[in-house]
Parts: sequence; structure tokens; C-alpha cells
Amino acid sequence: MAVHEAVGFSTVGVLRRVGYKFSRWHDVGYWQLSLQSEQSFLTDGESINPPLYVSEIQKSPLWDEALTNELLLLRV
Repeated sequence: MAVHEAVGFSTVGVLRRVGYKFSRWHDVGYWQLSLQSEQSFLTDGESINPPLYVSEIQKSPLWDEALTNELLLLRV
């Protein structure tokens, strides 16, 4: 829980005693992290910056760089 909260996630819900593991009942928690700041939403809740299509992201020069970096991490 502390790791999620340390990077900005906030708790949005807890389901009590719904998980059973190692002969014990456990709570299950849900966290969320907004991909946009609160200021990036209009008063009616509509986003100023709508999500991009994957085809648009693939045109970015950062796309190949991100894939290359992740592949290098997988090989380590």
C-alpha cells in the first residue's frame, strides 16, 4: 500500500474479507492514479486532452526509443 501511495495513487475502495489465501481471509484494495491533473478537465468533466490512438503514438520518435529501452531491460 505504501508503495502505491508514495508514487501518487489514492485509495478508492476496499472489499473486506473477500480474498482467501493461506487459510486466512484478506481484504482487497483498489487504488487509482489519474493520468491527467485536475486542472486538465473542464467544468463539465470533459477532458481537455483526449487520449491518443495507438497509431498516433507509434508515429512519435519516442515510440521506438521506449520499445528499445524496455527490450534491453527484459534481457537483463
